[in-house]
Amino acid sequence: MQNLAAENPSDSQAEQTARSLVDDTSILISPPDIYLRINEMIADNSASADQFATVIAHDPGLTARLLKLVNSSYYGLRSKVDTVSRAFTIIGVHELTNLVNSICAVKTFSKLSSDVTNMTTFWRHGIYTGIAARELAVQTDCLNPERLFVAGLLHDVGSLAINRKYPEVAERNIIASEGNEQNLAQLERQELGFDHAELGAMMFANWNLPEATCHAIRYHHEPNAATGSAHEAGIIHVADALANASGTGSYSETVAEAIDLDAEVLAPMGIGADYDYEQLLSVVDQKFIETVYLLVA
Repeated sequence: MQNLAAENPSDSQAEQTARSLVDDTSILISPPDIYLRINEMIADNSASADQFATVIAHDPGLTARLLKLVNSSYYGLRSKVDTVSRAFTIIGVHELTNLVNSICAVKTFSKLSSDVTNMTTFWRHGIYTGIAARELAVQTDCLNPERLFVAGLLHDVGSLAINRKYPEVAERNIIASEGNEQNLAQLERQELGFDHAELGAMMFANWNLPEATCHAIRYHHEPNAATGSAHEAGIIHVADALANASGTGSYSETVAEAIDLDAEVLAPMGIGADYDYEQLLSVVDQKFIETVYLLVA
């Protein structure tokens, strides 16, 4: 994978600091065994639905939560799914393993709590962004929309590491940004030399998330700078802005004043000036309450 940290040679010290923070964080948290096993099976590309189900069955809590999600309004299936193997058959291996990864990530990264972070607000924002990203991916014909849910869910995880390591800097910047994550990222770069998007991408590279997902996270505040994953980064950028303007999924107590998006980001996605954001938010709201309960409770 290409270097996901600062790319300017003059930023080498900031990159070193960021990588040190990633290493420190890796000591505190690591991917669960079931996450590693599932992703090994995906890489092997020969496992059956029953084999995936057998691995997941070793974790009854994960099994129960996964089936509840599959049967929730998130998917809106017409008939009830009562086994994991059946869920794999209906929904597909990649989509369901992305849900497994999401559940594992929420449980694991919640260990990075700090006095600066309201974890309920944090995950509400991530889940709202993830659902909006999935809906946008479907509407803009992006392949495997479930992976955009994962990227949206996890796009701000780098801020958990920053908030834990630099609580005074984090609190000051959160207040100063006034509900605008673009401003937050800029303030982080000014004080630390890197932002939560860069840090998050580095963290998930260590988790062996797909390169496109890491890049979508890395460039969600500057999608025009993305190389090779501009569509995905643009989707997370738009979904993030919608979440912050929604009130329900805002990253802080301050709701963004307006949805202000760059036409250069929207055009390649096929989103024009007449796009109905309110209709999209209505769809996200319908799925949000049940999904946030099942992922975070």
